[in-house]
Amino acid sequence: MEDGLCQILALLVLDSEGQRLAVKYSSIGKKELWVGSKAQIAFEKKIISKLPKPSAARSEVDVAVIDEYTILFQACNDVVVCAVASPTENELVVLQLVEGIFASMSSITQGSSFLSSGLTKQLVLDGLSDVLFILDEVVDEGIIMETDEDKISARIKMIDETEVSGSAQAEQMFQKATQSAKSKLISSLLGNRG
Repeated sequence: MEDGLCQILALLVLDSEGQRLAVKYSSIGKKELWVGSKAQIAFEKKIISKLPKPSAARSEVDVAVIDEYTILFQACNDVVVCAVASPTENELVVLQLVEGIFASMSSITQGSSFLSSGLTKQLVLDGLSDVLFILDEVVDEGIIMETDEDKISARIKMIDETEVSGSAQAEQMFQKATQSAKSKLISSLLGNRG
């Protein structure tokens, strides 16, 4: 594409059987390449059949060439996140996009659970509105708008990006003040006893 902008033809979030969880096709993808849902679903099934089966561990982003399209994908458990681009696109930019989408989906769907085993089909379906919002935020008419996980997550949570760093600093200051007050209280209590 001209002007050095990276064109994404489709963003796909599929389960390990090739069933759609969330998809977003660019207008070129919908109108010229995969016209109609039958053609899109057939392409999605073809992608899943050619990719390695996802494992329970989160995989690194990998690349495949299917029907002359460059597919960058990341898988975990029973979920595969794919970005479909033309073979002339910059794979590093698309790689950053896939990593940003995957990390954002993982953090949004899992919340604060530290016992989670990674992204699963059920988590994606439970947080489907957020997943669709992520796909909508990162690409507009095939043009990549954002790849950074923190900025994507901030947009999904409707927090100003500058507030993200500001709130982190405020949290640190609060923790330092609390720790200082706690140590002063303990020292004054121990000082009164001695």
